[in-house]
Amino acid sequence: MRKWLLLFPILIAPLLAVSQPAESVVIKLESDSEMATEDFLPNDMSVGKNFTNNAIFEAIKTKPEAAFLSSAILPGSSQAVNNNWVRTGLFAVIEVTAIVFASSYHGRASQLEKRYERDADDNWSVVQYAQWLVDYHDVHNLSNPHVDELRDEVSGLSPAFDTDIDWNAVDISLLRNAERNTRYMTTDDQSANNFSHVLPAYGSQQYYELIAKYYQYQAGWRDYHDFHDQFGHTGNQYNNRFLFDRNGDYASPLFWQFANDAQRFNDLYRSSRSYRMAILVNHVASAFDAMFTIQLKQNRIEATPSIAPGRQISMTVRF
Repeated sequence: MRKWLLLFPILIAPLLAVSQPAESVVIKLESDSEMATEDFLPNDMSVGKNFTNNAIFEAIKTKPEAAFLSSAILPGSSQAVNNNWVRTGLFAVIEVTAIVFASSYHGRASQLEKRYERDADDNWSVVQYAQWLVDYHDVHNLSNPHVDELRDEVSGLSPAFDTDIDWNAVDISLLRNAERNTRYMTTDDQSANNFSHVLPAYGSQQYYELIAKYYQYQAGWRDYHDFHDQFGHTGNQYNNRFLFDRNGDYASPLFWQFANDAQRFNDLYRSSRSYRMAILVNHVASAFDAMFTIQLKQNRIEATPSIAPGRQISMTVRF
């Protein structure tokens, strides 16, 4: 039986040579007392490869588009499949670092923003702002077709600094109409345009942003009148609290405190967005690196002349 197994590859070799004239045949004989097998390995695959023959992994190793998609989804994955460990580590470190920092900055920003909104609800009153707006027109003798109606609505009210109470006491549409017809009166007596904004809906992102950003809303803060009392705007100087200073000198400390707080959490959000952008760039860079690496490998293979033309068939017989 052992003699026939030794003769088997010699007998079929001519047949293989005739059936596939463009291929060379390599026959390898190995002694193994336990088994006799025949392995036909097409193309450039050789015996003893440790890498799995899984179709997906093989595609990532040989097809640029598959490598691109793999690393686009998970940066460094194609590089790992192709044993490019330095670049695998680089893309993985960038990915993890960017995710950690993006999440951290976003979490901190979200916490600060929620605290900002909660504290703003306790310190800014739409009733106080509307009453100041009415007095503002009276002090400067400004004409506005909506002021008289607004005066009737807020007359006799006391700011509660409770959003459930104050926002139910003021008709927001009426207030907005009054704002659209109100002109800035400034400390330098220079000509100014009408108010640039109308008060956004309570609870909106724009609402919380505008009340601590534009001097137009400085009078709604709880400490506004106390600040002007201490500033000396009493007696014959009382009307100065109904002026806008272009440098913000007439805005109260609470206005600036909340403006700074808003700046802080917005900066944190911007940092988070920057790291999210880094994540996107890392995915794109890893994908193109993987694709170009496979293409370069293929170009090198095509440029290398083959000693023996055609494909190689390797046969191993163990007995």
